[in-house]
Amino acid sequence: YIHEVAGSYKSAADYPRTAFARGLKTIAGLILSGLETSVYYISLGSFDTHVRQEGQLERHFNTLNDGLESFIKELKANGKFEDVMIMSFSEFGRRVEQNASGGTDHGTANNMFFISGSLKQQGLLNPLPDLTDLDNGDLKYTVDFKSVYATLLNKWLQADDRAILGDKYDYLKFI
Repeated sequence: YIHEVAGSYKSAADYPRTAFARGLKTIAGLILSGLETSVYYISLGSFDTHVRQEGQLERHFNTLNDGLESFIKELKANGKFEDVMIMSFSEFGRRVEQNASGGTDHGTANNMFFISGSLKQQGLLNPLPDLTDLDNGDLKYTVDFKSVYATLLNKWLQADDRAILGDKYDYLKFI
């Protein structure tokens, strides 16, 4: 079924020559072919930058930016940007202070990015972190990621967030 439906759309869009961008091009093709799938997942390498972080982060963010730029352009050109919610996340944050190897170690708070033509609230959803008020060297989070997931599950996917997360969490207003 997937092979049959996916073959019905041939992308003519220009994407960068990276594995990440090729994956986004495949996802765009699946979306634009009418495949009835609610969630697609793609990973972009490792942001686990314990050593020489500066160059690694620049390359990773350029890869992320360039791939998403092509993906969004294709969705917009085909009238699907409002139907797609792009969520970028990491499984852990980074420490504020650089380590002796020019990198940063695992930390607590983290950023999540959302891109969609259907966002009801754009920009920052929480205040910027206070770099002078840390928790044992870590940023203090102000939005619980479980509230983000509850919001996505309930308001975007129309799923029972309480059953999935095992508890009730406040909904955010970005959807």
